[in-house]
Amino acid sequence: MGVFLDGWLAELVTALSLAVVALYVRFHWRYQYWKKKGVPYDEPTFPFGNTGLSILGQKFYGNVLHELYKKAKGKRFIGFFSILRPLLLVRDPELIRRILIKDFPSFHDRGVFLDDEEPLNRQLFFLSSAEWRNRRVKLTPAFTSGKLKGMFQARYTTDVIVSVGFGVDSDCQRNPDSVFRHWGRRVFAPGLKVSIGARLNFISPPLADFLRIKGGFTEVSSFFRKMIADNVEYREKNKVTRKDFIDLLIQIKNKGFVAGDKLENEKSTEKTVAGDFPLEDLAAESFGFFIAGFETSSTTITASLYELAMHEDIQSKLQQEIDEVLKRYDGNITYDAIAEMSYLDKVVSESLRKYPPLPFLNRECTEPYTIPDSDVVVDKGTGIVISLFGLHYDPEHFPDPERFDPERFSEEEKANRHPYVYLPFGDGPHICIGMRLGLLQTKVGLVNLLSKCSVQPTEKTFRNVTYNARNILLLPAQVVELRFVKRS
Repeated sequence: MGVFLDGWLAELVTALSLAVVALYVRFHWRYQYWKKKGVPYDEPTFPFGNTGLSILGQKFYGNVLHELYKKAKGKRFIGFFSILRPLLLVRDPELIRRILIKDFPSFHDRGVFLDDEEPLNRQLFFLSSAEWRNRRVKLTPAFTSGKLKGMFQARYTTDVIVSVGFGVDSDCQRNPDSVFRHWGRRVFAPGLKVSIGARLNFISPPLADFLRIKGGFTEVSSFFRKMIADNVEYREKNKVTRKDFIDLLIQIKNKGFVAGDKLENEKSTEKTVAGDFPLEDLAAESFGFFIAGFETSSTTITASLYELAMHEDIQSKLQQEIDEVLKRYDGNITYDAIAEMSYLDKVVSESLRKYPPLPFLNRECTEPYTIPDSDVVVDKGTGIVISLFGLHYDPEHFPDPERFDPERFSEEEKANRHPYVYLPFGDGPHICIGMRLGLLQTKVGLVNLLSKCSVQPTEKTFRNVTYNARNILLLPAQVVELRFVKRS
């Protein structure tokens, strides 16, 4: 009996050893991919390639890409691997421009795995190109300056997103334990399984797809879908309108377009008809609106306040502008007043340079593509990555990049810079559709605070910023502690 067991164990060990060797050979062969194409690449490590620390939640993905960017100094692009998938990190601003705009038809997908069993994932960001184009055409008129003016009276951060996106009052400012804050935290502070799934959906979509790992929002889905369905039913039954985002979505649902924006709708050759924007898609877009605005604007406000606390001279200059402009508007924070605050725009732009909410852009090559001025052919299915940390902290584009300097965004400085080295919202057809609202929300929050208070660091305010390695979005790993002092 002992001899039998020894023989069985030996055969098992041998089989497992052969399997590991075969797997290693497979990975080693795959890791020659960029070398065979003549593309400079970072040496991968079995079995995670170059992204293991991020997949395992030990290093922020934005930092992983930033390190790759710096390794490729002097090169237009560098190859790397996420497990077995070859990815190309592009550094050259002119090539970035081609990918995002001129040659967009070859890179029209993001390459993110969509868990199609989750209805709330049917939002603009995740849709494939065929559906995405039609949805984008319908939604774009909802974010014109005229529509933003109509929504302007809402407050900021969660309350703005909830009021504008869902048409209900949350009062999160007075009640930090409100139901919307609760569910928002569930999205951005998920459990380990969902956290790993979300990272894999961006870092290695083929593996997420193969393993059917869901990085969606299943745990919070039922709450949001029921709340939106009840809200829409109540409005339609009682003929209630609020001039908010959900009103505009109801128009698309019932009419096929947003009323009052004829010019924008006529630019499209797509026919938009009532009935092809069902309630579940309306719920998905409202939810997408919520998750895009819940954390990103509050993070940008926090980053701005942190830098202003560290730079008293910049804060004083900004407060002087705020005071002067508000005086002309009788102390009212209006849409037009915000538009006049040019130094505020510079401050927010510089905050977004140092702290881009999503510190990378991702695309997928959808057809064989020859990189201009090279013999390199990018194969269909190859992931393309642009490191915003890399671009925004490159001293060739932004001298002394760690320094917070709003004057980088003076008209003179911008004219001397390549426009595709600053991309906090992306660019081209995939540019963030809510960019205007996000900027407006951030500026309103800052003006509300700085018109009444000054912000200062405390003895506990950290000086070196680190980021949550378990999240794709840029979230500080530490609590940002600041002191607010009422202005006299």
